[in-house]
Amino acid sequence: MWLYGAAGAGKSAIAHTLTEICENCGWLVASFFFWKTAGERNNANYFVATIAHQIALAIPSARELIGAAVDYNPFIFQQSFDTQLAKLVIEPLEQLYSDGLIFDISPLVVIIDGLDECQGADIQSGLVRSLAAAFHNSALRIRIFIASRPEVHLQSTFNSASVQPRLLRLPLSDEYSPDKDIYRFLADSFKKIRSEHPLKSYIPSSWPSSSILHELTKKSSGQFIFASTTVKYVGGDLHQLPHRRLDVIRRLQPPRGEEDLPYAELNSLYNHVLSNVRGIERVKQVLGVLLIVNPILKDKKSRMTTAGDMDDFLLWQSGETEACLSQLASIIECNPVGHLRILHASLVDFLLDPTRSHQFYLCRQSILGDSVAQGLRHIDKYVIGEKSGLFPTS
Repeated sequence: MWLYGAAGAGKSAIAHTLTEICENCGWLVASFFFWKTAGERNNANYFVATIAHQIALAIPSARELIGAAVDYNPFIFQQSFDTQLAKLVIEPLEQLYSDGLIFDISPLVVIIDGLDECQGADIQSGLVRSLAAAFHNSALRIRIFIASRPEVHLQSTFNSASVQPRLLRLPLSDEYSPDKDIYRFLADSFKKIRSEHPLKSYIPSSWPSSSILHELTKKSSGQFIFASTTVKYVGGDLHQLPHRRLDVIRRLQPPRGEEDLPYAELNSLYNHVLSNVRGIERVKQVLGVLLIVNPILKDKKSRMTTAGDMDDFLLWQSGETEACLSQLASIIECNPVGHLRILHASLVDFLLDPTRSHQFYLCRQSILGDSVAQGLRHIDKYVIGEKSGLFPTS
């Protein structure tokens, strides 16, 4: 099963909860949680070794077989994923199965989270293909749960003929009414802060109001990361008033120095996504139109809201906008009919604040100037005529 969704949608929380449930039920044999900032968890070098080690702990009778495989070939961890999986996972489990160990009462579950945070798109795709191939002809009831962002290379891999027949998909979309869960999460979290914070005697009993909770829920745009960042910041400093820190989030109070900035986790997320983009200047052109130009156009019909509109405005070939934004599928949605939607309302604040976005900053004056120039290119091409050559079209 592939669980996929926008950055910060709550995939890791679901994976952790599922891990706990499977462990309590005796189904879990192994899990691996990739993490971009952890040296041993941002690559696949330790993946199979970790899975094999956990299998040896979960099924003690597998320990001797796995150890024997390593003794026989001490260099196995330098070999391909296919070889490692075959010798350290599949063959030991199938040997136990053929010896009469019952595996068919309940499935064996392997949980992998954050696959997109493993270094190297080719490695991510190769890992999926290796897992699909490893269990293709196995009699074992192995269930593999993978959670990741819907990166374009992973979409292609999961669509491949070798993976597709054995795949279930579960998109984290608006179908699951995330706003209700986010509102409940915020209400419960602030209630806990009111009852447990050392300065709770100074917190108003009615804080925060339902209107503020709805405001924060709307700001979350269906993604849990904004809500969780808000809660961590508001209740995270035991020496500051939580309601004042919530006012900082809502921009009613200024932060008290750089150490009091509330958006470190969001900044890290957006910087990570954008830093992996090729052709960032073209991406910034599209983002500038979406976030700066469109909002000031009074005639809604003149706004560039689809990939086709953007191609026409930027004088690009048909499909270039969608290809350009395919690298940002975890924060910007381009649906089957080409409609563009920013998945994180907080992305706008990030990109328009140079102290947060740095090299990804969208300068309002520059974007508007470029758009005026683009309008003149349209006049040059479609009104005056292409032969005038007043403005280049690319």
